[in-house]
Amino acid sequence: MSSVDLTQFHKTFFEESLEGLDAMEAALLALDSGSTDGELVHTIFRAAHSIKGGAATFGFTDVAAFTHVAESLLEEVRSERRGVDAELIDLLLRSVDCLRGMLARSRGGQPVANAESEALRGELVRLVSGETAVAVVAAAAPKAVVTGWDIDFSALPHLLQTGNEPLRVFRELQQLGRLEVLRAFLVDGAPAQLADFDPTTCYLGWQLRLHGDVARADVDAVFDWLDGDCVLAIKPLDAAPVAATSEASAPAAPAAAPVPAAATKGAVRDTAVASSEGSSIRVGIDKVDALINMMGELVITQSMLSDIGEKFDMSQLERLREGLVQLERNTRELQESVMRIRMLSIASVFNRFPRLVRDLERKLGKQVRLELHGENTELDKTVLEKIGDPLVHLVRNAIDHGLESPEKRKAAGKSETGTLKLNAYHEGGNIVVQISDDGAGLNHAAIVAKAQQRGLIAAGQELSDAEVAELIFQPGFSTAAQATDLSGRGVGMDVVRRNVRDLGGTVGVRSVTGKGSTFTIALPLTLAIIDGLVTAVGDERYIVPLISIVESLRLKADTVRNIAGGGEVFLFRDEYLPMMRLYKAFGCADAVSSIENGIVVVVEEEGRRVGLLVDDLLGQQQAVVKSLEAHYQRVQGISGATILSDGSVALIVDVSGVVRLGQSQGQRRKAA
Repeated sequence: MSSVDLTQFHKTFFEESLEGLDAMEAALLALDSGSTDGELVHTIFRAAHSIKGGAATFGFTDVAAFTHVAESLLEEVRSERRGVDAELIDLLLRSVDCLRGMLARSRGGQPVANAESEALRGELVRLVSGETAVAVVAAAAPKAVVTGWDIDFSALPHLLQTGNEPLRVFRELQQLGRLEVLRAFLVDGAPAQLADFDPTTCYLGWQLRLHGDVARADVDAVFDWLDGDCVLAIKPLDAAPVAATSEASAPAAPAAAPVPAAATKGAVRDTAVASSEGSSIRVGIDKVDALINMMGELVITQSMLSDIGEKFDMSQLERLREGLVQLERNTRELQESVMRIRMLSIASVFNRFPRLVRDLERKLGKQVRLELHGENTELDKTVLEKIGDPLVHLVRNAIDHGLESPEKRKAAGKSETGTLKLNAYHEGGNIVVQISDDGAGLNHAAIVAKAQQRGLIAAGQELSDAEVAELIFQPGFSTAAQATDLSGRGVGMDVVRRNVRDLGGTVGVRSVTGKGSTFTIALPLTLAIIDGLVTAVGDERYIVPLISIVESLRLKADTVRNIAGGGEVFLFRDEYLPMMRLYKAFGCADAVSSIENGIVVVVEEEGRRVGLLVDDLLGQQQAVVKSLEAHYQRVQGISGATILSDGSVALIVDVSGVVRLGQSQGQRRKAA
C-alpha cells in the first residue's frame, strides 16, 4: 500500500491554523474587555485543540507540544477550575504571538522552537502543574546569564516608505546599553552604481552588538514597530547556561534563525497573514455559483452564434446582431462575476486593530474605545493587502498624539475614555475608509509656526483650515517637541499619502480644535480594471483614467502663455495651469504640435491640476491593467499598459506622476 504524501496538506494546515489564532486573539480581547460570554472560552479552546491535532498529524511536534500545554491551561479555565484575569489573558496573547512565529518558521523550513518559545512554554507549564514542573523546565531548558546581544539587522527595501528609520532603532538600543556597530553592508539586490540608488529605498544592513544585562523583551520592543520591514536575528552574547539540578554546563539554546522583524510581538501576524493571503483566497459558494451560471449563459450564446455562422445569409443579419449584443452582455457579467471573486471583506484588516489598540493603551496609559463600522465592505484583494500599513500608521498617530491622556480629557470636560472610529463604505466606484478620533485635533498655531520656521510659508501668511491641514503631509513635518517610537502627528504622513497615491487613491484630513480629527482615504475598488479615455498622440495611444479628468477643451493659440525657461501655461477657470505636451514627455513622433489642432485634457490629482495636450480623443473604454514594470521596467508618468480591441497596446497615464513631473519642470524653469 502506497503511503499518503501529507505535505500536500501543509498549506491548508497553515492557513487554517492562522485563522484559528485570529479567532483565539479576537476571543481573548473580548474577554479582556469584560465580556462574560462562556462561549468565548470554548472558542479559544477549540482553536487550540484544532491546531494541536493538525500539528501532531503533520509532524510539527514543537507546535503540538506548545499547544498541548496551552490547551491544558485552557481546559482548567473551561472547567472553571481557574479564573480569567488580566495576567492570564496577557500570557495567552503572548502564546498566540509565539505560535504565529512558530508556524512562520515551520512554513519556512527553519528550526521551530527557540529560547523564547521554550521560556513561554515553561510559564504555561508552571501555571498548569506548579513548582514541580518548574524544576523540570529548568532542567530541560537552563536559563542563560546574558551579558549582551548580537543583532543582525537588515532593512527590507520598503522600510523607509513605511515611516520607520534605522537611526531611531540605534538611538533606542543605545539607551539600553553600550551599542557597538560591528559592520554595515549593502544587502543583496542593491544597485551596483550609486547613481541607480533610489532615495526612498533602503539598501543597508548592520551587524550590531549590544553590551549589558538587557532583557530580550527590551530588545524586541525596539523592533516592535517595524512590522515586517526588516530581516532580524538576535542571539545572546557570551551566554553562560546555569542548570538548576546540575553543575555540568549545558549547550546554549540555538539562536533564532533570521526571520522578518514580524517575529517580534504583534508583527508576525501581518507577515504570516500576508503570506497566506498572497497564495490563496477563500471564495463564497454563492460567487462560484454565479460564475458557473454565467459560463452556462456564455456557452448558450456561443452555440447560437455558431449555428448562425454555419447557415449565415443576409436574412440572419438581425439575429446575428442580437447574438452579439447578448455576447457583450454575457461577457460583461462574466467579468463582473470574476472581479467579485477577488473582492474580500475589509474585516481582515480591521480585525488587527483591537489588539493594536489594547497594546497602545497599556503602553501610553490612555483609555480608548475602538468602534469598527463597515467591516463587511469589500474591495479588491490587491488593494486590501496594501492598505494595511497606512491604516496602522494613522491609528497609531490617533492614539499617540490625537487622543489626550485621561487627566487632560477630564480637565477639558470630556470622558476619560477617548473614542477611535474606523468606518468603511462604498461611494461611487471607490471605497472610503475614515479614521476619526474625539481628541484634541490639529494644533493650527503650532503647525503654522513650524511651517514658517521651515520656510514652507511666509511669516504672516494667512491660511485656510484646509491649507493648514495640508501642511502635515509635507515630508518630515512634525510639531512634536519630542519624537516617540510610535508616531508623531505629521511624521510619516507623507509616506501614508504616497502609499495611498500608489494605489490610485487620495487621503485628506478634517480637524476641529478640541473636537478631534478625521482622516479620509478614498481608494479604487480594484486595480485590475479602470475606466479610461483613449487619446491619440502621434501614432501612439494613451489612456487617461476617467476619475482624474476634469474637462477636455480646445484652446486658441493666443490663450497660451510662455513662461521663463520654456514652460507653457493656459487660463482655465480664472487660474493659470501648466500645460504638458505628451508627445514631448513621452517622445512620440508625428504628433500634433499646434495648440489649435490639438485637445487639452485637464486632469487633477490631490487638488493639483495640469493640462495634457493630445492629438485627439478616441472614446471611452474599460482597460484591463497590465504591469509595465513586471514585463519591462518602471517608466515615469506611466502606470501600466493594456491591449485595445484592435490588438494594439496602449499605455495608461499615471496622472499623479504626470502632475508631479509637470510641477517639477515648472519649478526647474522658475529656478532657471
